Amino acid sequence: MSFTFDRSELLRWRAIEAFGRVAAAQAERDLERVRDTIRRLLWLMNDESGGLGWHAPEMIAEILVNVPALIPEYAGLLPSYLREEPFERGAHFAVYRVAQIDPGAFVEHIPALIASLNDPDPAIRAYSALALKTIAESSGGDPTDERREDNATFMWFDFDSGELRETTVEGVLKETG
Repeated sequence: MSFTFDRSELLRWRAIEAFGRVAAAQAERDLERVRDTIRRLLWLMNDESGGLGWHAPEMIAEILVNVPALIPEYAGLLPSYLREEPFERGAHFAVYRVAQIDPGAFVEHIPALIASLNDPDPAIRAYSALALKTIAESSGGDPTDERREDNATFMWFDFDSGELRETTVEGVLKETG
């Protein structure tokens, strides 16, 4: 967990990815312990905790991607952080990442994701567009056409290659299909 606070963005993303894989291995032996981890991460996102889980949404997403049995219990909490500083970017990533496994979990949050297509942060726009695109593939329609010409850059962690690279909103939308 401490590596998710590292200055190196690549190391942070790899730590987040590893966090999910470790949770999957743990879930085979003790699913309740994984639930406790998610609850602890949610607590770190609460002002009352006295701490700050800067990348807790991303870690929760990776747990849910790797332990999909927990999606019905916890995925619905992620959209509540879409406009909660400092978790906006992480929450948008989390919704996109979990939607890849269960797009139906976020159908009711389509309006909030559409509103995020106009966010000043290109990463938020990209994650919103990717989430909407993923949800649309399962329900029809694609409200992301206007992002097809968004050339703003952001750093993208590619889970397939394990690489971190600069890309554009338009580029990541084309790349993901």
